[in-house]
Amino acid sequence: MRVRDLKKIDFLIAFIKFYGVSSIKRGFIYVLTYMAIPLAELFLIYMISKGVFLGYGIIGGLVTVIATNGLSSTADFAYLRLEVKLQDLLVSSEVTPNDYILGLMLSNLVYSLPGIIVYVLLSLIFKLFNPIMILILLLLLFNTSAIGFFISTLIPHMRYSWGIGGLLSTFLSIIPPIFYPYYLLPKVFFYILYPLPTTLSALIIQNYSGLITLSNSLLAFSWILLVVETLIFYYISLKYSRWRSV
Repeated sequence: MRVRDLKKIDFLIAFIKFYGVSSIKRGFIYVLTYMAIPLAELFLIYMISKGVFLGYGIIGGLVTVIATNGLSSTADFAYLRLEVKLQDLLVSSEVTPNDYILGLMLSNLVYSLPGIIVYVLLSLIFKLFNPIMILILLLLLFNTSAIGFFISTLIPHMRYSWGIGGLLSTFLSIIPPIFYPYYLLPKVFFYILYPLPTTLSALIIQNYSGLITLSNSLLAFSWILLVVETLIFYYISLKYSRWRSV
């Protein structure tokens, strides 16, 4: 293995400890915060539907935990750049934008683990779990984290970051059909919401968990679109994000 590869691995491990593991240890209250809304929605769905849509609530919570941590991290990325000046420090080192973004994404994965574990356990209890869900959630994490990082590099001041991150995570986790069946939506609204990464992820997971049955063509197209979107957003975050301040 080349020295450059070893340095990259060292950086990723160090960054995961700094941004992922330490965040859980020092700010576990925030872990409870990002889990609170999905759990509250799960409770409401259970009460309103009398348990009929409980499976959708569990899958929706799993998708929301991933998407929220990816998108709301817009504020964290902006904080590291504007206040801590970490990005300026890394620019002058051998760390590349790809290393930095990958480190942020893996850190988000670690930070999301408590919520993921809770919902995976629930999906196992209610016989909704399918191993392929892990791959879909990883794609969603990379997708939303790339979006969050790109937007964060364009934010001029910290006062905008929290609002933008919260607005994005709310829009992409509440409105799309992730807590309810997609067929309840009028077709025109479904077509509008369908390309969203949270919608695609939820549809695929709901299909493999047995909640819905998608046609082979819709399932295949959802897979392709999710993968293509993830690659595009990741490329955009690398190519067009503002890595340097000048």
